[in-house]
Amino acid sequence: MSATLSYVFCLVRSTRRPSLRGIADGMPGGHDLRPIEVGDDLWAIVQRVPDSQYGEPALARGLQNLDWVGPRAIAHEHVIESFLTSPALLPMQLFTLFTSDARVVEHVRSDRARIARILKRIEKKVEWGLRLTYADPKGPSRTAQKSKTRSADLSGPRAGAKYLARRRDILDVNRTRLAEARKRADRVYKAVSRQAAASRRRTSLERAAPGSRLLLDAAFLVSAARSGTFKSAIRQHARDLRAAGVQVSLTGPWPAYNFIQ
Repeated sequence: MSATLSYVFCLVRSTRRPSLRGIADGMPGGHDLRPIEVGDDLWAIVQRVPDSQYGEPALARGLQNLDWVGPRAIAHEHVIESFLTSPALLPMQLFTLFTSDARVVEHVRSDRARIARILKRIEKKVEWGLRLTYADPKGPSRTAQKSKTRSADLSGPRAGAKYLARRRDILDVNRTRLAEARKRADRVYKAVSRQAAASRRRTSLERAAPGSRLLLDAAFLVSAARSGTFKSAIRQHARDLRAAGVQVSLTGPWPAYNFIQ
């Protein structure tokens, strides 16, 4: 029999053996998807995968190929999200591998105190993602701008100067609207954070490019029982935001990926 590794998807807290109903496959090339008990009503969801495909040399090669990584990332997420309704769900990073099930159990038990703290923080909670993007529907259309450009070109230097002044005024208005939209996004983030147990704002993504129109990229840890209230709060803010030219994207519920550090 060829050598295999134990691939770990997640840890699940449950007083009984977790059901695998609805999970068809798991990782490409893998087999024998199953829960193994690691103590204290905690189960690791693991699968056997061939060392020839997931050992260090194969993994190093595969990570250079997005066509190889993509299907495995999707399979990883699919298995984890199948346990979203569990009392507590701790997702593992993509390609968490051990030489055997015994090593999985040994690792979890050796890190028991830290894992217990994380599980206590995320127990009966899910993650929601919120992105706010500035769209500015009030701005002049490209067609109108092109028309004004042709008009200015045909009307002499004086009209050209007026056109440039008008363009400057439009840019000033757009900058003012964008600044106001950023303030609105800040206020929404603070208000929505009060509806959550914890929140994380990814400001590095918001400022990734000069003049970025991404106003907010945030994750919220919310009690599963309060998810309906949380979504209602977002909908209330969304009406005012859209009127101000801000697009709202709410995603979830997800496992608590951003709150397990």
